[in-house]
Amino acid sequence: MPLFNKFNPRLSDLHLWEITESEEELVSSLNLSASSNSRLNKLKSIIQRKQFLGIQNLLKLLNFETDDLLYDSYGKPKLLNGQCISISHSFDYCGIAVSEFKIGMDIEKLRPKILNISKKFVSNSELKLIKEYSVRNITKVWTIKEAVFKAFGYPGIDFKKNIIIETLNKEFDKVRVKVFKNEIIEHYNIEIIDFSQYICSVAKLEK
Repeated sequence: MPLFNKFNPRLSDLHLWEITESEEELVSSLNLSASSNSRLNKLKSIIQRKQFLGIQNLLKLLNFETDDLLYDSYGKPKLLNGQCISISHSFDYCGIAVSEFKIGMDIEKLRPKILNISKKFVSNSELKLIKEYSVRNITKVWTIKEAVFKAFGYPGIDFKKNIIIETLNKEFDKVRVKVFKNEIIEHYNIEIIDFSQYICSVAKLEK
């Protein structure tokens, strides 16, 4: 079911769906195009199929057709009308963020195994910023960097070296990030929501 602005009314660009329906229920309200049906049929996992259908339902609620969703040469999603879109899913939740400007989002379920790979994407300076080394905080860092990576839109980015958390607030739900590749440098403001054992970060280009 859709969860429009349930968690943070300021994030009007963010639209989440909690996947409580069966695959049959999710598909019943849709009129999938041939290309969307082809993509669905390539998915073998039930949860992946339901996540795909959840995204399609969100697009429908926002009055988009299934063929309005396109992908650029880097594999980044975009909309036919020129708006920016970001897509994410994790277990029982999926979501999209839509904006006139560059935007990225990421959802992750809290899982202890993320601590095993934290050295690959968290720098020493960032560890000092977040202070508490916990599954929740490290998951926040991952979703922040994944959201920024999606918004930035260029491949070949090292999450530890090229995406840098510069500042964060006391509650660790607002963050400013610098991302760069060669001479391209951008700054993003991130808002984080924490719900039902999930973390979701939304990154917006600083104007």
